[in-house]
Amino acid sequence: MKTKPPRPMGRPGGVDDYLEDVAMEQSTESPRSGWCHWHKGPSGTAVLVQVIEQNSGPGAALYACAPCREQRGLVPIAEQPDEVAYRAYLGHTVECTGCGRAGRCEDGVRLWAAYRDALAVVN
Repeated sequence: MKTKPPRPMGRPGGVDDYLEDVAMEQSTESPRSGWCHWHKGPSGTAVLVQVIEQNSGPGAALYACAPCREQRGLVPIAEQPDEVAYRAYLGHTVECTGCGRAGRCEDGVRLWAAYRDALAVVN
């Protein structure tokens, strides 16, 4: 999927519009065919909904089909607020010369705060 490059933070629209743009780009990905971990069967609409991280050994990625997502209220990873905010922050820091080991620029600080706020809601 070809996506447009992230909008620079100095342009009109600000952080909220940037986060919305990132969410739209990520949520419009076409579904991957594969396996649904909820109904335990093949699916043409399965998308990643949960990542299980472990201290040692490999983690796990769980996929759910469209009907299972709707029935169980599952949200694709690409649409979860903490993931959207973190990707926006990372996208910004890659491009921004004001963000680095020495600190963050004003927009970087706001994006980091948005990510931390989204994490607080999730946890």
